[in-house]
Amino acid sequence: MNALIVIMGVSGCGKSTIGSKLSAQLSAPFLEGDDFHPKANIEKMTRGEAMTDEDRAAWLDAIAAKVSASHAPLLVLACSALTPYVQTRLRNAADREITWVWLSAPKSIIEARLKARESHFMPASLLGSQLDALSPPKDALKIDVSTEPQNVVSTILQKIGTL
Repeated sequence: MNALIVIMGVSGCGKSTIGSKLSAQLSAPFLEGDDFHPKANIEKMTRGEAMTDEDRAAWLDAIAAKVSASHAPLLVLACSALTPYVQTRLRNAADREITWVWLSAPKSIIEARLKARESHFMPASLLGSQLDALSPPKDALKIDVSTEPQNVVSTILQKIGTL
């Protein structure tokens, strides 16, 4: 088995928290998508400017290289994966069976989380553009993240079963 679980959604939905907890439960390596952004992307988002697919290319190349280099049978990746462009690039580069887990919550909850966090380059002002861009894959598991993280992880584990 060569599998990849992509924890996807807009900024502030809990991708990092849920992804790291899920990877621990599954004893699988965790990859934080934000760690792969080039400096220029981080600077652009910090200024409150939305990224384009052109901006995302180097970021996706770096993620794909890390996924391809891994010999682990299962990986968990926290990655916004908002657009079909990103999803297709990940599918084509991963050479793994992908399970898409879409973390979703009402906009008001996401906004509150974004405003409460202290150390992230993505400002709350970009949430609207992310919600506009969001186009989850048809086969994505939609998970409500309005509850405690451990409840969310338990729900994901129930839905994905044993990979």
